[in-house]
Amino acid sequence: MSFRQILRILVPRPLIGGLEISDAALKFALIKENKLTLASLNLPVGTIKEGKIKNRENLRESLTKLHAQITSRPKKKIYVVLNIPDIDIYLQVFNLPLVAVDNLEEAARLNLQMISPSDFASVYADWQKVGEANIDGGQLEVLGAFVSNKIIDEFTGSLRETNFIVAAVEFSSLAVSRLVSGLPNQTSPFLLLCLTGSGLSFSLIKNNNLYFNHFVSWPIEGERQIPMVAVQEIIIRETQKVLNFAASHWPDTQITTLFLATPALEEKIGQIIGENFPLTAQKLSLPAKLASPEKLWAANIDKLSSLGAEWFSVLGSALRGLVVRSRDTIISLASIGTEEEFRQYQIINFIKIWRNIILTSLCFILITFAALEIFLIKTVGSLNAQLLNLANLPEIEKINKLEEEVKIFNNRVDLALKAKDEIHKWSPFFEKIKNLAGENIAIERIFIQSKEMPVLFNGRAPDETAIINFKKKLAEDGQFEEINLPLAGIASGPDGKFGFSLTFRIRP
Repeated sequence: MSFRQILRILVPRPLIGGLEISDAALKFALIKENKLTLASLNLPVGTIKEGKIKNRENLRESLTKLHAQITSRPKKKIYVVLNIPDIDIYLQVFNLPLVAVDNLEEAARLNLQMISPSDFASVYADWQKVGEANIDGGQLEVLGAFVSNKIIDEFTGSLRETNFIVAAVEFSSLAVSRLVSGLPNQTSPFLLLCLTGSGLSFSLIKNNNLYFNHFVSWPIEGERQIPMVAVQEIIIRETQKVLNFAASHWPDTQITTLFLATPALEEKIGQIIGENFPLTAQKLSLPAKLASPEKLWAANIDKLSSLGAEWFSVLGSALRGLVVRSRDTIISLASIGTEEEFRQYQIINFIKIWRNIILTSLCFILITFAALEIFLIKTVGSLNAQLLNLANLPEIEKINKLEEEVKIFNNRVDLALKAKDEIHKWSPFFEKIKNLAGENIAIERIFIQSKEMPVLFNGRAPDETAIINFKKKLAEDGQFEEINLPLAGIASGPDGKFGFSLTFRIRP
């Protein structure tokens, strides 16, 4: 497992889909593990008109229904890249000297204020680097985008009320240009023509980035049934305007290809373009594999090749949802509050995930300990039952009797060993007494109870002097003490010899 995979487990990224709000419908697309989820809902007529909310209550109801299509949990937060129509977007490319790269953010914001089409406080504006130009030693080409903050605030407010959390706000041409940039083996620059129910959208794609967009609304005639002659006239006129604009601003850019993203009239529009301009018109079709040239995102979905042009815009926003938030430097026309709200929801979502992980782990540990305790209780009960059964066997009685006999035998052995340890080695003692007595003293009896008790000595001597001398020898020897010779213990016998008795102690 790679470090990136481990990081995704520890810090899971929220799933971010694309949500397109047009005059006619709501469309949602989410890419998860190369699987595509789509949902759509037609809006009541008059809910959105020319990219602006005309009936906010209808929009909220429709968003609630779309939310129910995506998930069965009404309060679940769904993260989206909001995609709005091009009609209310103002775009302009401006150049910055290469030296500004060290302080690009500040330089770009200053230029945005200078080129803003209206009071800068009334718009949301953002920028992104799109290329470099070989002018005056090299310059950075930066695309600036502007939209009325009132329009965005109304959209984000309605989304917030219906549990959609906005991660970024972009517009249709920017989303489709991202989709086209992921096509394999395509070369820019080229024009991209998108046909919608609201009008025509022309985009100039260069260096795999959007440089210019021109939106033309359909003329309002009766029930919006526009004759083909009028459509042809609009296409020719507006295509010429776009080519003239591109030639005047980027004279070194040779445009030879025009991609068509139209749900209908593809052949007819391609024929009109081919007959009136030196352009090769190609139908925009998607392969199963798409990948960002900057390796910001990639998708491999078989379902892509079967998608119609009406899904291209929201699919482009869904691809942006795959970009790691820290690397998303693409234009976002959201307010600072909206972006901060998304970050707060990210933090809350992160805390909830780890709270659930910790609680689940603790529950698992508690269940494990409980199961282990039950197992041990059952095991102890089973062993006790087995012991009880063994105690009831006849052989157990014999075994118990033998155990008692063994215990008695062991106790006796211990007593014998203890007695042996307490036996004093008396041979040297008796030898010494014999030597001290000599030939004059006849030993009749030596009574010893223990080493600690006085020793009683009975003997016979030829005279009293021999008895006195024997006592002195005992006293002079260092092994004896407390020598007591009572006079009453000296008595003369019939044979003329004297019997006597004395006591003494053995020094420890």
